[in-house]
Amino acid sequence: MLQFIKSNSLISILLFGVIGGFLAFLQTQQGFNYFPWEIKNYLIGQKLNEGFRLYKDIRDNTGPFATGFYQLLDLFSISLSSNPYIAFGIISIQAYLFQNTILQLDLMPKLGGLAFGIYLLLFLLTREFYVPDPALLGLTFLLLTWKEIIQQQKTLLVNDRVFLVGIYLATATLLFPAYFWLLPWAILSLLFYSGITIRQLILVMIGFLFVLTITSLVFSFRGNLSYLWQVYRNSAFEFQLISWTESKRVLYSFAPAIVIGIWGLYKVVGNPKIRAHAQKAQQTTIIWFFFSFISIANFPSYHRINFVLLLPPLAYFGLNIFYVIKKNWQKEVIFLALLAAVFFTHQLDKTPSNPRTPIPLNGQKLLILGPEIEGYLHNQMAGPFVNWELAKPLLSQLNSYKNVITVQEYFAKDQPVYIYDSEGYFAKIGQHLPSITQQYVLVSPKLYRKK
Repeated sequence: MLQFIKSNSLISILLFGVIGGFLAFLQTQQGFNYFPWEIKNYLIGQKLNEGFRLYKDIRDNTGPFATGFYQLLDLFSISLSSNPYIAFGIISIQAYLFQNTILQLDLMPKLGGLAFGIYLLLFLLTREFYVPDPALLGLTFLLLTWKEIIQQQKTLLVNDRVFLVGIYLATATLLFPAYFWLLPWAILSLLFYSGITIRQLILVMIGFLFVLTITSLVFSFRGNLSYLWQVYRNSAFEFQLISWTESKRVLYSFAPAIVIGIWGLYKVVGNPKIRAHAQKAQQTTIIWFFFSFISIANFPSYHRINFVLLLPPLAYFGLNIFYVIKKNWQKEVIFLALLAAVFFTHQLDKTPSNPRTPIPLNGQKLLILGPEIEGYLHNQMAGPFVNWELAKPLLSQLNSYKNVITVQEYFAKDQPVYIYDSEGYFAKIGQHLPSITQQYVLVSPKLYRKK
């Protein structure tokens, strides 16, 4: 099997693409529940198209470029059920970039479609990768940055294309703010392994700041720039430790990728078969891997999909095994073992559970004061509270005149017919805005209807 993959680049890529597309199709037929953060992303697009302002009205910490992507999906009426196809398309583009970088820059001997296949295979580790999340969207631009850095390193004649490094990294950061910590990776990689000058280093920073400046001007014009920087600060510069429970969950899912990546890195260290420019690429990727953990320490949440920035380095290190090991039968066994491990890990992945009591409504204009975001799947969402954890402080601090005015404006702009209040915040609203709560009557436990 491995010999066929290595000798037929185009055919094997097409084969991997067909298999991946078929798996995405199967995913849509399984009847899985949606992830809460998957629903949240979908609702952000809806509320933006209804005229709510990002961050000022819609309280969330998703990167601004990612919200624009979800707004575009909603504009074209692309439903949640299409997410596996969209995610697979994004992953396929990334797999092609990954393979093209390795082949074009001669980092390894001809491996056919193996680089494409290994990359695609590692994205079958968990069902969370079937969602076009901001971390997955931003990874595309990290791969473009990786390719540009290695291309600049190959000849030691750094040119003004390094401007693109800054642009790619800024775009990745505005998709997923924690990717900011890959900027030091890019700068150190160019300083250590290329002939970059101070002027060209400044070009990298100009490219990075150029994208941020344009985005800031747009937000300033719309009156919500301060909210943008608050979100950016909280999502990229707020260090926190991942719990052991969350760590184990990630380690179990990523185990095949971690094993093959560390093994491949061990096999290649000090190996005389690796040429000078390929060694630079290996070392550059190690630096990427190191700064990934700094980025992880700033994640706003620890969903497994947020850890996708670890997969390209692990896939690249793992490819070394199929280059360094000489005996073909050993390579075949390793490849089949990787297939089996990924399949086993995928089978162990649990379907998102939904233990909450369903809201007994369908097709109604509904506001949910609580974490039961699944209730919006069969109803029309009212109000901007797509992220309950970030919206809750607003409703908890109604002793502030500013917060009272904000809540009043939300109800005036988009008043619901039904309100589902699972945490008792509707009564708190009534203490400060009785004119709103007096319009509703309790029709069942936790559920209010407009008179």
